[in-house]
Amino acid sequence: MGKLEKLSVEIPAELLDCAKSAVAGGEFASVEQVIDAALRSWMIKRDVELARIRGLLEEGIASGFEPWDGVEGIIAEGRRGLAERKA
Repeated sequence: MGKLEKLSVEIPAELLDCAKSAVAGGEFASVEQVIDAALRSWMIKRDVELARIRGLLEEGIASGFEPWDGVEGIIAEGRRGLAERKA
């Protein structure tokens, strides 16, 4: 673990109560540990989601997908789709 720094934050009373309950129940030794665990969990979740999005982008690029050319491209694609449905 890196250098520890002191931080003062305001959180909703319900979240603080939840953190205190976790400490009282023996899950954590302190509210600080609850916050640390929550932040680490968020970081992992964020990293997993970013990796998923990157994978989807790479999959799209590999498939040959070409994004629309601005608003005009979107309108043109919509018109082509409508024309195909009418045909």
